[in-house]
Amino acid sequence: MICLTLVCLHDCAIKVKEKTYYVNIKTHNVDGKENKNDIVAVEKLYMQYSSNPLYDVMYVCLGIHFNGVNISFDKDYVAVFCAQFLPIYVNPRNDKIQARYHHVPQIRSRQDFLKLLQEQSHSIVLKGK
Repeated sequence: MICLTLVCLHDCAIKVKEKTYYVNIKTHNVDGKENKNDIVAVEKLYMQYSSNPLYDVMYVCLGIHFNGVNISFDKDYVAVFCAQFLPIYVNPRNDKIQARYHHVPQIRSRQDFLKLLQEQSHSIVLKGK
């Protein structure tokens, strides 16, 4: 898939009948710790979500193992989530949403999500809105 926008938050788009699912793929070394990870830049997500109400991006995190130079997938590790339902923490140094891949979802409307991003963002563009 070719992304023609300046901001492309997804790696692929999966079309099922008339519905398009936008997916961003992440990987996690399952032999490491479960830390907060950078999920997405706040400004890019805010701009895409506020300008296109039909756009939703799902994050799919696949577990991997390193064995020397070989990488294998862990069949028992997969996390699927949407940034809108993450417990939000915005890293002030890079203005990216950070979260653990496995988390308890926080249900909120799109408007509440956009407001939360605007409040927690350190972006000059979003602070001016």
